[in-house]
Amino acid sequence: MRLAVISDTHELGTGWGSPPELLEALRGVDLILHCGDLEVLGVLDHLETVAPVLAIRGHKDPREEGERLAERTRVVDAEGVTIGMVHDLMWPAPQVRYNDTLEFPPGTVTEILRRKFGQPVDIVCFGDVHEEFIGWYQGVLFINPGSPTHPGLRHARGDLGTLAYLNIKNGVVSAELRKLRRISQ
Repeated sequence: MRLAVISDTHELGTGWGSPPELLEALRGVDLILHCGDLEVLGVLDHLETVAPVLAIRGHKDPREEGERLAERTRVVDAEGVTIGMVHDLMWPAPQVRYNDTLEFPPGTVTEILRRKFGQPVDIVCFGDVHEEFIGWYQGVLFINPGSPTHPGLRHARGDLGTLAYLNIKNGVVSAELRKLRRISQ
């Protein structure tokens, strides 16, 4: 199973303004996970032209009835691997900090994540800071895909940003970041 993880698209208007480079990068994935700050629901409709989407609300995102957009956290089962999704790792309290590295309070990450997601998770996908990150901590894989449309400070002004891919096969997980490149005119 191949999943794409994106966050912080911050689309305005109808939500159908995602760059073609992003849609092309999403082709062939089985599922898109959006970690919030989409701004308008049309973003999810646009992404669904490529693959099914599961999302969580960011700070000021609209609400939607149904299963596609969860309130603050969600847990997705992908071939027996549990993926916890949250927009801001600090929610509901400053338990985890992110500043190029992850900083955890005393105790085990498993217990912190159990409180956050209501169950243990194998992977945590988060957004908010617009900076890409993949790293393991106490046996849990943490992924921040950055932002495909509003990249963080590590990128040159006007650049497209990043997304992440998760590959799961027979319970084995691999993750990779992809920098989007502008399609030549």
